[in-house]
Amino acid sequence: MAETTRLASEDNPAFCRAGVLVVLLLAAAGTLRGAEELSASPLQLEYHLILTHPNLHLVTVEISAGKISGDFLDFVMPAWSPGRYAIYDFAKNVQEFEAAGAQGQPLAWTNPDKQTWRVDLRQAAGSVKARYRVFGNDLNGSFSQFDGTHANLNGPSIFMYVAGHKPDPLTLTVDAPKGWQLISGFSDDTSERTFHAPNYDRLVDTPLEACAENKLAHFQEQGKTIRVAIHSYGDDHTDPSTLREGLEKIVHAEMASMPIPDFERYTFIFHFAPQISAGDGMEHLNSTQIIIRGDLGSNLADALETAAHEFFHVWNVKRLRPAGLGPFDYTREVYTPSLWLAEGVTTYVSYLTLLRSGLWTREQFFARLADEIRALEEEPGKTLMSAESSSFHAWFYDRTPQMQETNFANSTVSYYNKGTLLGMLLDLEIHARTQGAKSLLDVLSSLYHKFYQAPQATYYGPGRGYEEHDVLEAVNEVAGSDFSSFFESYVRGTASLPYSSDLGAAGLALRISVPSGAPPSIGITAIPDNLGVRIFAVRPGGAADRAGLGRDDLLVAVDDQSLATEDLDTRLKAYPPGASVPFTVERQGRQEIISVTLDPPVANSYTIQELPGATPQQIAIRDRWLRGKN
Repeated sequence: MAETTRLASEDNPAFCRAGVLVVLLLAAAGTLRGAEELSASPLQLEYHLILTHPNLHLVTVEISAGKISGDFLDFVMPAWSPGRYAIYDFAKNVQEFEAAGAQGQPLAWTNPDKQTWRVDLRQAAGSVKARYRVFGNDLNGSFSQFDGTHANLNGPSIFMYVAGHKPDPLTLTVDAPKGWQLISGFSDDTSERTFHAPNYDRLVDTPLEACAENKLAHFQEQGKTIRVAIHSYGDDHTDPSTLREGLEKIVHAEMASMPIPDFERYTFIFHFAPQISAGDGMEHLNSTQIIIRGDLGSNLADALETAAHEFFHVWNVKRLRPAGLGPFDYTREVYTPSLWLAEGVTTYVSYLTLLRSGLWTREQFFARLADEIRALEEEPGKTLMSAESSSFHAWFYDRTPQMQETNFANSTVSYYNKGTLLGMLLDLEIHARTQGAKSLLDVLSSLYHKFYQAPQATYYGPGRGYEEHDVLEAVNEVAGSDFSSFFESYVRGTASLPYSSDLGAAGLALRISVPSGAPPSIGITAIPDNLGVRIFAVRPGGAADRAGLGRDDLLVAVDDQSLATEDLDTRLKAYPPGASVPFTVERQGRQEIISVTLDPPVANSYTIQELPGATPQQIAIRDRWLRGKN
């Protein structure tokens, strides 16, 4: 870079002047970012949360700022919530904003953009109080809900920040209905109502649950207090001790495998809600929210599986984090190519945890990994999108509402899914290259020491973020071997994953077969319709694609046999592969007959099996992989 700049300055003075201008602009941008982080003149910030209108689902927030200066102050509502890579524009639920000065005098304000309220300070007399209300009625890891039974509040959807002052310490006071308990990563006791946060990021990284009834439990692990709060709807009288006992096993296994985390207490906040459309889980620095669709009695396994994933985020992403994920720019997308590691590898480790803690059998562990392989291998997008690209483009599809139709079904892969498999294969290959002496957990521990336990680089917290190349360097160092081709082919590239060689090193084999009685395939993903089935996606190169069928085509009948009274698979079982079968297709309000030449049944039964002739070395690697060091 320096050499290029020198040559440009000698050969083209105009280019040199433009280059200097670019450098100055970049320097200015850096200065602005630095001002956001350093906050040379901290404000005296007090947040007041008022929970008095559950029937309207309206939360009232007051933000008092003392020691102010200048002509205006910007109050900004986040556009997204860390942990979910989607722009939600939380400002859309803000109403009744107002501001007053030190003597209660109203202050004028404007909206310079959709998420900023700019308050005129010229009449403020030294301090300002902003007041607004937020509508919240979604039980979700990113949104908030306030109703007659509880308030579940996720900070970015509730709290504005003062521009340029996210690093400033603050106090939060909560007014909740009489008799309600408060649970959060801030509190020691459910009666606490005042909390202190070192900065805005910590405030919004600490969700709060307030309700009249919580089932509470706690246990100790390596000198740390682990608290469990259960909020249920309906008449769920399930004994919560089964959940606590499972959590004890998970926490013990994960804390034994990684460096001791720097918290004194950690809080699990569970919600069991039969009426919601989907469950959720969201990681936070010293707590997690886990939302399960259904009751505890029927969904204990799901709750524990989610908990194993979310608790491992204590290390992977909340402390050991990709560059850019803390401190955050809450106004726009923040990109990283490393979500395959932050989320996918976390999922893989959670599977290991469930096995090693005794909550899963070896057969369950193998079955889940085989299902992950099947899910990836059935994705047409696996040849088009890499793990890094899936991570980088998460903002397109991470629970993001889609008004415009997309071709994601044929062009994308999940960084959770592919990251899980990359974690498995990396772990197996590290075990194989080191004869079982090292593992992927050693890599994560090494990264944790190098980056999280490094000198603090920003106000956000200890350490600094890693770049993608740092991950490869850590793998190479731990394994004492070069993994460059692995990363180039499978992390940055879209080559077929090396299941056979890596599983084989542990005396295992992936078996893929056609289920007994499987029908011929036409290569579609379909959605049931009252009149038949509607095509959602067409597999490129498959039977439907060759015949000219497309998305949104409605398949009404197979050879005049209705698809409204019998499912598609049953109808297709009457024909051999290679048969040319007439389909009645409704397209744009008109019906036509399209002949489709059927493909062989899809081999979609995946299993991981132990090889009967495995060598002692393969068995040793397998056992070390499955059991861990302890």
